[in-house]
Amino acid sequence: MCGIFGALSKTEEIIIEKNLLPHRGPDDWGVFYDEPPNCFLTLFQSRLSIIGLGAQGHQPYKKYNDYVLVFNGEIYNFKEIKEKLIKEFGINFTTSTDTEVLYESLIHLGLNITLALCNGLFAFGFYDKKKQTLCIARDHLGIKPLYYIHSSNIFSFTSEIKTFFELDIIKPLIRKDLLGEYFANGWIYEPDTLFQNIYKLKAGHFAVFNFNNNDLDIKKYWDIDDKNGIHYTVEEIVKRQTVADVSFGIYLSGGIDSSLVELALKNNHTFNLNISLSDGESERVSLLERLYNLEVFKIQGIDQSLNLYDKLIYYLDEPIADAAIIPAYELARISRENGKIVMLSGMGGDEIDGGYSRHLIIKNLLFVKLLRFLPLSLLLVKGKIKRNIFRLKAFAKEPKPENYFALTSYLTKTEINKLTDNKWFPNYSKKINDMCKTVQGNKKYFYLDFKGFLASHNLIYMDKASMAASVEVRVPLLDKNLASSFFPNINTSARFKLKPRLKRMLEDKLGKNYKNTKKEGFRYPYYEWLRSEINWDEIFIFFESLQLINTQIVKIWVKEIENDIDSVGMKLLYVYTLYRWMKIFNVKT
Repeated sequence: MCGIFGALSKTEEIIIEKNLLPHRGPDDWGVFYDEPPNCFLTLFQSRLSIIGLGAQGHQPYKKYNDYVLVFNGEIYNFKEIKEKLIKEFGINFTTSTDTEVLYESLIHLGLNITLALCNGLFAFGFYDKKKQTLCIARDHLGIKPLYYIHSSNIFSFTSEIKTFFELDIIKPLIRKDLLGEYFANGWIYEPDTLFQNIYKLKAGHFAVFNFNNNDLDIKKYWDIDDKNGIHYTVEEIVKRQTVADVSFGIYLSGGIDSSLVELALKNNHTFNLNISLSDGESERVSLLERLYNLEVFKIQGIDQSLNLYDKLIYYLDEPIADAAIIPAYELARISRENGKIVMLSGMGGDEIDGGYSRHLIIKNLLFVKLLRFLPLSLLLVKGKIKRNIFRLKAFAKEPKPENYFALTSYLTKTEINKLTDNKWFPNYSKKINDMCKTVQGNKKYFYLDFKGFLASHNLIYMDKASMAASVEVRVPLLDKNLASSFFPNINTSARFKLKPRLKRMLEDKLGKNYKNTKKEGFRYPYYEWLRSEINWDEIFIFFESLQLINTQIVKIWVKEIENDIDSVGMKLLYVYTLYRWMKIFNVKT
């Protein structure tokens, strides 16, 4: 796992004199320069050594004069691709790395065939001097981040946005037109970011930059509803994803997803890391310990300070208002302290098999419209119950993809309109409908979870938080074959059950020992941050000076902290996260 950067500039050479991303690649770093016609090329990579240790894994990788590769990630089936290349082209491989396999495949098989063959998590940049192109690609489901900018003078890409600013390639400016989307979700859908002129390369896409005519051609090479006809068991997938030249472990929460990953390796004496919550999932961890004599490293408490949250906003690059970044980082940090460089996570199970509570609403959409007639007397309740009733009524009033955010949002459309003082919803609505226009029926909602909540939220914060501790996290349940084999039936099976197929898999493995548990999740102390640690007057002055958001509604929420924290807590966290992000990166309007 690594960090990568590249740039083709028409105006000046970009010189790199240090490791730009030492947390992503503490083991090695390198840089390559070239001067193709009328421009300057810079390619950089920082390396976390996992496959092919030592000098053989050094990047930028250049075996032949006309081709250079910078690569972040792992190709799990690289040995099969290697055999194909040897058989068809007689290639003499000089290393044991997947980097060399990817490099040779791009040269001999081309970009399209290579991406069709690859199964893994990756982001890469490939320079072809003969064709005078620089191409970039992001893995099928967006497990690895990749950002780019494109103007008349430069095309540049990176694993982390902060490198653009450190190298003074672009200034940090906010996209005011996306503030409504940020407050609706707490993050921004790909391909946009909240920075002006900085974009995410979408999951399952590649881009080819031709530096003769400054053309950037972006294309989709894979999607979740693609039919590939290949099915692997979870055991086979996990076996592939434990290929590494360093030790690994599992994040074992005791939930369905992490338990399936664990049971695929139960006899391997794997390091298992668990944050103890004393809930139903912890009971399953204890069960697995007894049944299979597992070694489980249990954490009773983690750092949940506001200072840590602020630190992680810097590592995230984008404003993602979710305190879940804290346990994601703490799990990685403790893994690293215990000598584990690679960790397996159950993330993705909720997306591939409909595991979120909102999916019950979508599976029964015909009945949803009735929910808008819920009696107003129910709205007299407080806390989370009141919030969820409001969500149901808001979505039931307009059950369409562009209103899907209402089922998870902490702010209503009316509140966002007042807060941002702009007409955000028409553009947001068009973006959402364009995104899922090729998907039929109610599958649109599940598709949006793959493209938004997964690729632009969960996977982004997991990658950034874990790499902040120099740990690679792999996600077996997001194997491209497993995910695309689950998706076709996601909306038709078990209308009143969550995650029916994954639950059935676990039941088959545990038999009479299986016990359905309630997912509790982590409990965060952000209430105390909001009540006593944050200087709200300072934040009001900041936003009022920029005339960026309407602070009057925020002031009302601050007054309500003591009486109804469940209703206003996350709203205020969204505001605070935006504020800290702008201060940390010195974002201008």
